[in-house]
Amino acid sequence: MPIFNYIAKDLTGSYHKGEIETTDDRQAATLLRRKKLIVISLKVKNTNKDNFVEKFFSKVAYSDVVVFTRQLATMVEAGLVLSEALDILQEQQSDKNFQKIIGEISNDVKGGMDFATSLEKYPEVFPKLYSKLVRAGQASGKLDTVLLQLADNLEKDREFRSKIRGAMIYPIVVLLMMAGVMLIMIFFVMPKLMNLYTDSGLDLPLPTKILLAFTNFMLTYWWIILLILVVGILTFRRYIKSPSGKYQYDTVVLKLPVVGRIVTLVTLTNFTRTFGLLASSGIPILESIKIVGEIVGNSVFQSGLETAYKGVERGLTLSSQILAMPVFPRIVGQMIKTGEETGKIDEIMIRLANYFETESDNQLKNVTTLIEPIILVILGVGVAFLVISIILPIYQLTTNIQ
Repeated sequence: MPIFNYIAKDLTGSYHKGEIETTDDRQAATLLRRKKLIVISLKVKNTNKDNFVEKFFSKVAYSDVVVFTRQLATMVEAGLVLSEALDILQEQQSDKNFQKIIGEISNDVKGGMDFATSLEKYPEVFPKLYSKLVRAGQASGKLDTVLLQLADNLEKDREFRSKIRGAMIYPIVVLLMMAGVMLIMIFFVMPKLMNLYTDSGLDLPLPTKILLAFTNFMLTYWWIILLILVVGILTFRRYIKSPSGKYQYDTVVLKLPVVGRIVTLVTLTNFTRTFGLLASSGIPILESIKIVGEIVGNSVFQSGLETAYKGVERGLTLSSQILAMPVFPRIVGQMIKTGEETGKIDEIMIRLANYFETESDNQLKNVTTLIEPIILVILGVGVAFLVISIILPIYQLTTNIQ
């Protein structure tokens, strides 16, 4: 029998979420009514395969969420009722999947569910940070202000991601092209030349012997190499998914000469910007630490924030906890201490976010500038090796013929 996910409301107005297994949706609704629950949402639970396919083919673009948030904030600020604003945005949305999600959220709001609870039904589109800020905006009566702040934060995050992707595109494309050329040479060009060189009986130069030996090895044992790569990748992925493996991997990454510095700056940018946004929306500091700890990505920083959470819970200051952790630069703890003393921790965090974003942007530019000549040198050496290995025997062969 199918399993249904439901969201319902009891006679006191409290919301209930859960699963129920029955023959169809009508029977599920009947069983819930017998429990004195008013059904708000009832959906068939997808299998893992269905979930994977659905997520792969119907993922909502991050840019669409950014535009939606900005437009919704503008409409709410102009005085439109939330459900009307959602209906307008649904009609304007070109992405069919996102259009359907907005329509379902609008129906939930019209049915009496609060906006934040409806957003929580779609964590793959609206992350926990999003719904928490919306809930804070609803509680304070400043939903339009919170949505505007959230839109600004999402746009800055999108620009930051674009900078990181842009810095990595060039070296990745060049390396992929180099790998492609090498594979074409090994599997299509060199096998034909091997017969020519073998039949000629020439004393081949060392570069040609090396290339022929490598080609022969790849042609003979390519399946073993492929198997080792696949098993190695799967084993590595499984290892870093475990808590201990993820922590050890993140620790090693942070200690790498150039990459570690970039990862640290990117993580600190996300941490400070998100914390500043949460603090400015009136979310309590403990809950802010918990939310930020879930989204920073790096398990070393997550562990540090978990320790900070426990310390603040015992009555200690956040700045003292941050200053005691080597993973956080001292400037972070000192600036947080200033924010605690002045009562402007949200402004301090936003300033820190801008500082770390500028630093990470400069670091990425420096790395890109350094990588380009290194890649060109490697590419030149590789091309020269291939040319020498192939042309020298042909030159010797034509000389002997003459």
